Amino acid sequence: MNSLIFILVISNINLIFSANQNPGHLKPLGSVGNLIHIKELHEEYPTISKLFTYYIPKSEPSLSRQVLNNDKHFSVWQTDKQLLDQVYGLADTNIQVESFKSRQRQRIPMTFEDFLQQYKKEPLIFADNIPQVLQKYLVVPKPLQCEAALEIFSSAILVINAINASPLLFNQDYDHFHCILRGNKRMILINTIKYPDIRKIVIPEKMQQHGPPVNPDRVDFDLFPAFNNVEYHLANLTSGDCLFIPNSWVFQERSMEHTISVIYNIKHQHALKIDANELKQCSDYDATFTLDQIDWSADRQPQSFKDVIMSLVNTNSEGYNKWEETFSKHLSYDLASDPETSAIFEEFYGIIDVDGNGQVTKTEVEQINGVHQHHITDILYEMVKIINKKQKTTTPKSVQNNDEQQSTEDEDSIDSQHDKTDL
Repeated sequence: MNSLIFILVISNINLIFSANQNPGHLKPLGSVGNLIHIKELHEEYPTISKLFTYYIPKSEPSLSRQVLNNDKHFSVWQTDKQLLDQVYGLADTNIQVESFKSRQRQRIPMTFEDFLQQYKKEPLIFADNIPQVLQKYLVVPKPLQCEAALEIFSSAILVINAINASPLLFNQDYDHFHCILRGNKRMILINTIKYPDIRKIVIPEKMQQHGPPVNPDRVDFDLFPAFNNVEYHLANLTSGDCLFIPNSWVFQERSMEHTISVIYNIKHQHALKIDANELKQCSDYDATFTLDQIDWSADRQPQSFKDVIMSLVNTNSEGYNKWEETFSKHLSYDLASDPETSAIFEEFYGIIDVDGNGQVTKTEVEQINGVHQHHITDILYEMVKIINKKQKTTTPKSVQNNDEQQSTEDEDSIDSQHDKTDL
């Protein structure tokens, strides 16, 4: 009998050991395993032709070393003092920053000077559209200077943070350049085209039960066996480097010191449709072409959805059906009757329903910020564009308010009402 117990104990130990024998178990993401260094270009970006005919359609990352160093204003970004001293009006610029002092991240207002004085001491991060006053200090990346590329260049996001490690991130609608102006980062990328189960973990499919999030500092291979034997693509970024990350790649960033970076978003689906012949007509690189010369108001972001969302949460309208009905009235278009718009709205609702319980609360809405905010804005904008197109070719079923009738003029003016909306 004792020998039988001994055998069972040994068997259980073996089972426990076998479940945890992967060398990456409970270790930081990408620290152990099949590690692949991303191919590098030295002091140059991918050519515009290769970016849109190879890297984007083939979903290949690329690392451009030291491509920012020769930019006219690169030195301005190297210290907080230089920024405040050399950029007139920056100190008093009002911004919104994210605070991690409590378990629930909060969005708080402050001036840029106050933020630069506090973010190294307190858990604060700035991640938002680049303030106007700073745009003239950033040259548009060479592959995006072509007119055809500018049409699908969606946004430029400035990120300023202290030493930290991000959660797993996924930019499903955009390809993007991740450029380092100051500091250094270690980037870990996983190709979800090759490993689709990883995508399902980071972004659970509709109606799929949300499990615990992956801890990138301590990846549990028992809870997330999909991470067994994946290829981790690595890039150690330093000041002046730009990493191209395709839209289908999960990534995690680890800032090794206080870091300033810029994310240049490219609309993926539009990029796939670029005419290669147009790219041949692009002019040479212009080192004086800065972000402030781009008309960011021209059909880039929709406006006025924020009021609709706040009205819903302030009246405790938490259910999906109520939200869809309210947005249908706001857009004068029955979203539920159209599979395409219904799917987009479901995607939008799924993102802001952070805990996945089917109801959106004021707390969840307050978490809409930074890159997350811009992604939601673009989803709504795409939905409006589709509705506009359908209204020009068909007569969809419109949703009427009980107290008023929507006129033909109102339906035709949907483009002017919503094409410039931001959250």
